[in-house]
Amino acid sequence: MSRIIENVGMLDLTQATEETVTSIERIGNVGLVIYRAETAHLLTLLKNAGNIGKTLEIPEGHRYYSGTLRLNEEYFQLLEQPDRVFVNGTVIIDKGVSLEAFQSGTLHLVVNGEVYAPRHLAAAVTSALLKAGGASAEIHAYEYEPRFESGKVQLNNAYLASNSEPMELVLNGMVHLDKELDMEQFSARIEKIQVNGKAIIHEHQSPYFYDKLKKINGLVEVIPAGFEYVTKPLRLNARSVRRFKGHKLYTNKPLILEADVTRDAFSQAVSEIQSTSFIICGEEIEDLVWERCPNLNTEIVSYERLFVFISGEETWSRDQLAALGQPASFIVDGTLTFDDDVTEEDIKASMSSLDLFGEVVVGEKRIKGILYPYLRANNGSIIVKGTEEELAGIGNVGMLSL
Repeated sequence: MSRIIENVGMLDLTQATEETVTSIERIGNVGLVIYRAETAHLLTLLKNAGNIGKTLEIPEGHRYYSGTLRLNEEYFQLLEQPDRVFVNGTVIIDKGVSLEAFQSGTLHLVVNGEVYAPRHLAAAVTSALLKAGGASAEIHAYEYEPRFESGKVQLNNAYLASNSEPMELVLNGMVHLDKELDMEQFSARIEKIQVNGKAIIHEHQSPYFYDKLKKINGLVEVIPAGFEYVTKPLRLNARSVRRFKGHKLYTNKPLILEADVTRDAFSQAVSEIQSTSFIICGEEIEDLVWERCPNLNTEIVSYERLFVFISGEETWSRDQLAALGQPASFIVDGTLTFDDDVTEEDIKASMSSLDLFGEVVVGEKRIKGILYPYLRANNGSIIVKGTEEELAGIGNVGMLSL
């Protein structure tokens, strides 16, 4: 059975066969292909692959290691036979490894990635690395052993207090510096920072953060001074809006204002909004919302009396549409599917406008045409069932072995 696979970070052909490669009907862009000499011919079979960033051949006689390889003193002491290793990823040599142990070992190391070595070994490691097969290694000489974090990391005072020695941080994923983070302690406890992903910091933290930032593969998002960072969709009504007293909000998530939020309540609660997402509000306060949103990337969608917000996947029938009792503004950020029995009359009776940030799936082309006059924001798509591109396989993949 043929498979379709979306983008792949790394494609491992070291154990692949012609059968496994030809079973892939189509594959998206590939960041890196790893292969051995005996599987090199399989590269020519990847005819339906997208762009390939880099190919690496594992040198003959080398074992293959993917990920993070940590080497300690004991490893080198027990190394009686030559160890030939090809590493795609990160190599960490423990601080306790002596120069004598390292030099007496018979390690033949090829690295495509990064090598962290204590300062007293940096020169020896650099000269010992073998250059082969297009692999490229970046060597980091450290004084304090690096600490690796992956995923979503909240860097707060408790985190700093968890380690008595200065730290070199390598952050893979997304790191958020807590607003209340003691920046003097941050300067004292953090030696260097490397970010592979995204860092979210507050404006007052910028000088401290950039002073420690050694390298970033990604981006830094700065929350302006005086703003509260809203990390999830926020839905406010007449009661919940009272918790805010002239606040400034910074968000990349939807903000929803219920119909009972009055002009006076909104004016008192929110003084400014910086958003890269959209805001749903009643027509009566729409002008106030515009005034408080200087960012031109903010989309504001209003409703007259009733709105339906679709953020996930929902299927609506004609009975559900009829139950609304009046036309509503439909705001679709997920996927809205209309049952096949939904008619033109049902749409006209139940929909006053359509703001599209996701997808609407309809049963026939005629219904698609009927929906267009209702469109206001159009950042999504309307799809007719049966014409959508089916993904007969899997989505984006970090590493794929065939």
